Amino acid sequence: MASKQRLGEIEILRGMAFAAVVLQHSIAHYSVVPELAMADGTRLTLLLIAAKFAVPAFIFITGLVLFYNYDGELAYGSFIRKRFKDIVVPYLLCSLLYMVLNGILLDQPPFAWLPDMLGFWITGKSSYHLWYIVMIIPMYLLFPLLRSVVRRLDLVIRDNGRRALLTVVGLTVGYEGLLLLRPWLTDMFHAWQVPGLSAYFTIYADRNIVYYLYYFILGALAGLHITAFLKLLQRLKWPIVISCVIFTLYYAGLVLGGHFPPGPGFGPRFMALILLQPWMALFLVSLVLGVYMLALHIHNTAGIRQKQMWITLSRYSYGGYLAHALMLRYAYAIDDWLFSGWDVTLRTAIVWLLALILSVAVTYALSRLRFGTWLTGIPYRKAR
Repeated sequence: MASKQRLGEIEILRGMAFAAVVLQHSIAHYSVVPELAMADGTRLTLLLIAAKFAVPAFIFITGLVLFYNYDGELAYGSFIRKRFKDIVVPYLLCSLLYMVLNGILLDQPPFAWLPDMLGFWITGKSSYHLWYIVMIIPMYLLFPLLRSVVRRLDLVIRDNGRRALLTVVGLTVGYEGLLLLRPWLTDMFHAWQVPGLSAYFTIYADRNIVYYLYYFILGALAGLHITAFLKLLQRLKWPIVISCVIFTLYYAGLVLGGHFPPGPGFGPRFMALILLQPWMALFLVSLVLGVYMLALHIHNTAGIRQKQMWITLSRYSYGGYLAHALMLRYAYAIDDWLFSGWDVTLRTAIVWLLALILSVAVTYALSRLRFGTWLTGIPYRKAR
């Protein structure tokens, strides 16, 4: 694999996506507290809408980086070994930690917990945030197949702007159709009861790779034609911004309008913002492109300290992602101890920053240990 110019904006975008994930989960906790006022609900709604780009951005980045870097011969064995060491092993160990912390493996005879452990590893159910890892791992396993498909698609559109536009529109229409059919697919697989497969389209549909490949393929096409992609972003700057504003107003009105069953706080209302919806998919594409432009702007104009902050978040994002659910527990405890009775929005922001800092700090500390790479995915570097 030939060395290529580093895409500095990707590091910034990844850092932003990591921060947005932690913000989303912080908001989820405070969206159901009894003291939540309408003003807090409004602010948290807008913050949550702004942070929804995180998961599609991570998938988009994965596709872009893989196709940007691996444009020659692919040594699949070494490719998979690296991903197994850097991604799968930390996931398995952290998943086991969450099983222990959540009491999943307690009060069972020796080795009776093995089936449960394997089941939680496969499904990512040992903690609410691990679904993403279960969804993204197949993209690495299937990379040769995905690479072949995308390359054939690229042969059709190469050096033909009209075909490229029609292809992206076609992919978008196809994805919208898939999301429209999702309830029907759920009912169909529930009725068929195909072992393993039915669960993938029903109980675990939220982590089904089929429903997220669209963002990966868009990222792949961008990675193959990074110069053309960046020029296109510049040309579409204002349509992207206007689209983000319109969708933000739409979803804010939907949530704040209160057309949902009564329940504690804003928790039930936020169900309107789940990812796998046709209109939401259009919004998320616009939002990912908009945040990408922001990352480019920061990369090109921001000072060293600001860029270094995002790069640090990016470097420790995977280990931090695995750790942040646990760090949020400590942040909630600190909040209950020191900030109980404060403004809910302010408490959310404090907990978000605390969890973000703790997640990065823990990942950094572990990465300095010889065995730390098995928990963080970061290669060990001896301290100087």
